[in-house]
Amino acid sequence: LPLDCVPPEGEVLHGGYGEARAIYDTPTFNPPGAEPRTIHLGLDGFAPTGTPVFAPLAGSVHSLKRNDNAKDYGPTLILEHRPEDGLVFHTLYGHLGPEVLGQLKPGDTVHAGDQIATLGTNDVNGGWAPHLHFQVILDLMDRSGDFPGVCTKSDADSWLTLCPDPRPLLGLVPDA
Repeated sequence: LPLDCVPPEGEVLHGGYGEARAIYDTPTFNPPGAEPRTIHLGLDGFAPTGTPVFAPLAGSVHSLKRNDNAKDYGPTLILEHRPEDGLVFHTLYGHLGPEVLGQLKPGDTVHAGDQIATLGTNDVNGGWAPHLHFQVILDLMDRSGDFPGVCTKSDADSWLTLCPDPRPLLGLVPDA
């Protein structure tokens, strides 16, 4: 969406899980001589800068990082969730306001419904229109503060299994 895109009052525009996007045109996503990463692994929710972001379920802060590359996440938060014995997964929140980096720290407890951040401006969130990138991750593969939000078309089946559709977790109905 254009940088000046603001959804109508009280609305959040969302979408993008599993879709191919040609907008990832920086070397980070489209390296010379390699297959570009264009398949989106999360859900984007567009809302005005400063919109509060709430935890959809209880967990703890795994990691935080400011990812400053062009078209990157900007301030990023990863939560760890353990809803039952033996089940561990993570949720990633990208394009946040920078204050989250000083408000939370690894190990902090988060309850379902807690405000965990706000949406950042385009000058801190990688150059995008204000929105939240929300992603479910079944295995962080020893990463901290960052995780790929797009993959190559040839690897999509594997990555979409590793990062399942987040809409049911948020109470949204996946496309038919």
